[in-house]
Amino acid sequence: MKQIVILTGRLYTGKSGLAKLLEREFAYEIFKVSEYLKLIASQRGLKKDRENLQNLGFDLDNESDGEWLSREVQRRIRLAENLRPLVIDSVVNKKQLEHFRHLDGVEVIHVHLYAGRVELEGRRETQDPENNIGDYFDLDNIKCEEDILYFKHDADVRINTSRTDELDTLVRVAGRLGLYSSPDIRCVDVLIGGQYGSEGKGHVAAYLAKDYDVLVRVGGPNAGHTVSSSSGLYTYHHLPSGSKDTNARLLLGPGMTIHVKTLLKEIRECNIEPDRLFIDPQAMIIDDDDRESEKSLVTSIASTGQGSGAAQARRITGRHSDKLKLAKDIEELRPYVGSEPPYRGSTLNQLEIAYFQRKLILLEGTQGSGLSIFHGVYPYVTSRDTNVGGCLAEAGISPNRIRRTLMVVRPTPIRVGNPDGGEGHTSGPLKHEVTFEEVAKSAGLEPEEVKGYERTSTTKRARRVSWFEWDQFRRACALNAPTDIVLTFADYISESNRRARRFEQLSQDTIKFVEELERIAQAPVSLINTRFVRPADGGIDLRTVIDRRNWNSFRKFED
Repeated sequence: MKQIVILTGRLYTGKSGLAKLLEREFAYEIFKVSEYLKLIASQRGLKKDRENLQNLGFDLDNESDGEWLSREVQRRIRLAENLRPLVIDSVVNKKQLEHFRHLDGVEVIHVHLYAGRVELEGRRETQDPENNIGDYFDLDNIKCEEDILYFKHDADVRINTSRTDELDTLVRVAGRLGLYSSPDIRCVDVLIGGQYGSEGKGHVAAYLAKDYDVLVRVGGPNAGHTVSSSSGLYTYHHLPSGSKDTNARLLLGPGMTIHVKTLLKEIRECNIEPDRLFIDPQAMIIDDDDRESEKSLVTSIASTGQGSGAAQARRITGRHSDKLKLAKDIEELRPYVGSEPPYRGSTLNQLEIAYFQRKLILLEGTQGSGLSIFHGVYPYVTSRDTNVGGCLAEAGISPNRIRRTLMVVRPTPIRVGNPDGGEGHTSGPLKHEVTFEEVAKSAGLEPEEVKGYERTSTTKRARRVSWFEWDQFRRACALNAPTDIVLTFADYISESNRRARRFEQLSQDTIKFVEELERIAQAPVSLINTRFVRPADGGIDLRTVIDRRNWNSFRKFED
């Protein structure tokens, strides 16, 4: 059934503003009565000034007993193939409204806006100074007080706009229209790292991305997610992994830290159009001083030095600083953020729409559980909580929206290597540290190949490696309660896994490892990455994931 929202109310009560917000935020189509009157005026050779259009409306009412407006709307509904819900921006008398009430196959919701005479006169002076001559009621299209009384009693929603602004009014109307989703719609899957980062989240996120309508990224440019796909090797620092290989809507949450130059370069390289990318106005901007202030951390804790932590700290301590910039303050980001509230880039608004439309959403976390500023081994931690709770908070997603939590681990956890390549653990301890030569020898791989690949995505620094840390894994499970485990780098257990296409083709040691992961996590290992495609692989088979999910990833939501 087609929904039609009828707006009534005197001049300057906020009807046009409400109609525009319904269009922008909820994709309603506006039927502008004044534009239709201008069309008829052209056909009849009449001038299109306010007085003539007003008189034309009166004439049409007399000619059709008020039916002309509903008749035209019904005609458009009949001719349109995919007409969106309609909002009629101004119905001015009882007869016009009654004809809408009698349309077949149409749900009519009547919204009446009102305000006091003094308030309306004041709005005329500020909003429409050119028409600030003459009596207010001479300008108003509603001439009969009986019509106002009828609207008052007939309305499905009646709002005094003296006590609300446009956004408050929108919320109240949207609630009556049923535009907000029930909190029991669980449509968000969260992908997080279970160790110290570099677990291969980017590759997994890119593999999953094709199944989702919306991709959300949190974190900052200090975390690079490298992806191997049919379009080649690419490292994402701001955009969700797989952005260039899908058509999904892309959201950068309010907890993001953004380096503008790097982000714009990424947008260009991935050919991302503004209609796909939405940057939250509250995202924090990294400046040159932030990067400069982190230079000491590069040597003390092997920080990437990208300024993300310094920007986070400045956001807390510099709330009244003129130098502090958010995404809404950056001119180059306006196409993705918007220029005024409610910003088009508002993650919360975009998520509300996605929930209502029952879109499937993938939230891509940053770094790994063991690097959490709260739960990692301090001071060898990052500047944010990297567990599922922290990622949800940065994105503005309620825990009640989660459908699945996927935690990525590798058989050989890594930490960032020391900046000078020296001994010790500047970047933090590894319980069972070994060399990549030992890992390669154990798995039957070429040591030089493994060493050449194991460099960090952002700083290109050689990594350090350890045998699996079971205690740390269980701690990550307790913090994140994953519904699914994702195992990457299965070839680091056995080189033969590179050729596996099914679970039973994995080596026996790998199968045993998977079974033990499942016992400790009390969750299935649902995805297994058998190897990563290197640039030298060229046209080699790109099937590198064994998909064991027992939940249907293609459904938009679960009943």
